[in-house]
Order: sequence, then structure tokens, then C-alpha cells
Amino acid sequence: MVSCAAGLAGDYLGREQRTLVINSSTNNPELLLMLVSLGLGRLGGIATPLGSNFANIYIMFFVAPLFVLVKWFFKRDFNKILNLMTLINREKKLVIWHSIMSLSMFGFASIAYWCLTGGFQFNYLSEDIPLRTWHWLLIGVLICIIGIGIFVYFENNLKKKRPGLFEDITEEDFESNWWKFFLGTISLTVLCYVLNALFLAYTELYSSVLSQWLGSAVFVGLHYFIGSLISSLPEANVAIKNYERLTSPDLNTALASASQSNMTNLALGCLGCIIATILLLTGLSYKL
Repeated sequence: MVSCAAGLAGDYLGREQRTLVINSSTNNPELLLMLVSLGLGRLGGIATPLGSNFANIYIMFFVAPLFVLVKWFFKRDFNKILNLMTLINREKKLVIWHSIMSLSMFGFASIAYWCLTGGFQFNYLSEDIPLRTWHWLLIGVLICIIGIGIFVYFENNLKKKRPGLFEDITEEDFESNWWKFFLGTISLTVLCYVLNALFLAYTELYSSVLSQWLGSAVFVGLHYFIGSLISSLPEANVAIKNYERLTSPDLNTALASASQSNMTNLALGCLGCIIATILLLTGLSYKL
């Protein structure tokens, strides 16, 4: 799905948009998990895109490069290890830029999470806490929009200074195929429905155990920590492949698996809060 999204973006939107499309399409799991959750009467699914901002940071900046280094170590590709370290040192300003953007987006996601739940994401949530009013959800929408605006502003400046980072990425894995893109998306939708069903089952069957780790609001905790971890695996795949290519544009794409994906997750959180606001205003019964 991601490969085809990148190929189609190159054909229809231009080369400079492929990095954004690659990392946006990897957020489809977060989008579908959230939408399926809302369809099941649970607002807690919005915690998946917000939680992915946390997962993306430790996966893309630590787990993915460590995986690549360990892989090369056991293959005795010591030259590649040295080349990657040299590339990161040469592009340290780029690394710092993506790190700041990723952490900033995580900060905005944390505030939006508080607007949704009334609690900090690393504290226990009570199952019987009163549902936040639509006013708080709209504040969450505003927070997400501010974060998105800040990212777009600074990324446009980066594109003006270094357009090659976004235009010269390796194309060998891209395929312009609508059929495979739709097939991948449909398969993903089915899997997201199954995962939500499992989360609901775990909430009912294992609440006494899971609540010790996640608080009483097990469904929200599962979406924030487990759902976001699973949904970040496509970004991890993109990051690993691009770290291995040892070029500045591909390093930028790997790092954008955190920063751009975090910005996209804010957009998904914004969409989720808007949908939740509409549902609450229509009088439908929802809970976290």
C-alpha cells in the first residue's frame, strides 16, 4: 500500500510530495483504527493517532537505526555502519530539525489527549470518568490545527532551503498501481476491525489484569500504547529501508517517518475530535 501510494504520488502530485505521501499513507492504520472505534461507539480510538506520536519517536529515532546497525554488524558490513554514522554526523542539523518537530508534535498530541480524556497519557484513566463535552473536543481540534500549522510553516522553509531532500529520494521500491493500493487498504480495514474487536474483548475479559498497567479505561490504554505501536510498524518499515540507502534524501525520508507522520497523526486526531463532536451533538451515546 505504501509503495503504491508513493508511486501514484510521483505520477499525480509531483516528486517533491512523495515524502509526505509515503509517511501519510503509513498513517492509514491509525485512521482506520480510529474510524472503526468510533463506529463501535467508542471515542477512545482517537488515542491511536495521538499515541502514535509517542511510538514514532522511540521507534524511528532509536529502534529502526539500531535494527539496521545490528543487522549490518552480524553481516560484518562495517563499512556501511561507518557510512551511516558519517551521514548522520554530516546531517546532524537535519536530524535535530526532525527531532524538534517530532517532539513538538508529540507535545501538541499530549494536550489534545488531555482535552479528550481529562488525563495525562501516562497516568491511569478511570473507566467511569465523565465524558468530556464537545467544547473540550473542539479545543482539541484547535490544538491540533495549531500544531499542523507550525509544522507546515517550518517544513516549507526546509523545502526552500534544500529541495533535493524531497525530490531525489530513491524510487526502486515504488509502484504506481491503483489496484494494489486499494487491495492493501481494504485488507488493512478488515484487520483494523479485528483489532478493535480484540481490544473490546480484552477490555471485558482481562480488565482486572490490564487495569494494573493501563488504568480502568482499558480500551483507551490499549489504543494509546498497543494500537499505536502496531500502527507504527509501517513507518518503521519505511524508516529501516531508507536508513539502509545511505543518502541524505533517504535519511530525510527515514526521519520524516517520525516528524511528518506525527504531523499527520495530529490531523487524524483533529478529524477524530470533529467527528466525535458531531456525534455527541446529535445525542448519540458514546463512551471512552
